[in-house]
Amino acid sequence: MALPSVPPLNLPPGASQGAPGSASDTAPAPPPAALSDGLGEGARRQLKRAVAALARREFGRSELQRKLLRGLEDDSPGDLAEALDRLQSRGLLSDNRMANALARTRAVRYGRRRIEQELERRGVDADTIAAALPSEAQDAVTALALWRRRFGTLPQNHAERNRQGRFLTARGFSASLVARILSGRVESSEGSASDMPDSSRQFGNR
Repeated sequence: MALPSVPPLNLPPGASQGAPGSASDTAPAPPPAALSDGLGEGARRQLKRAVAALARREFGRSELQRKLLRGLEDDSPGDLAEALDRLQSRGLLSDNRMANALARTRAVRYGRRRIEQELERRGVDADTIAAALPSEAQDAVTALALWRRRFGTLPQNHAERNRQGRFLTARGFSASLVARILSGRVESSEGSASDMPDSSRQFGNR
């Protein structure tokens, strides 16, 4: 699922901003003069590249910097840093917004740990990650819904328990949450144990 795009960049008339997650059919127009005022030529070129990337999807600063460093050509890392500083100061580049957007889209299919790991790979700091992650209660609701869609019946032997456990842990759910689900022990806010098939609950509670 594509992440939400950044706020409108007020590009000149006729310039294409591009759809989230997809490339534009035309070359990106230069950033508007108000955004690039006071920047040197190198920083302006890097600003143009950064705007084009952000028009496609959200980035955090570290991730965008790594991406753009690969194509600096004659410009310097300082030019790129200056361009990214400008975007951050205008609210067009935000670690918080990217982390929240990614967490919202991933949380319908994955657990907190999987989301945390992806944000870490993107260079987001620990505090920002912690604020963006779904709550433990939300995590439990997601895990239970995924388990019900995929299995729906508590495991009746150890091999099946391991199979169901691998499915949930691979999606980033904690071992303690997985154990609760596979034992038919769920909180009232997440569903009730009576929702679990009686024929399977005996093995799950051993």
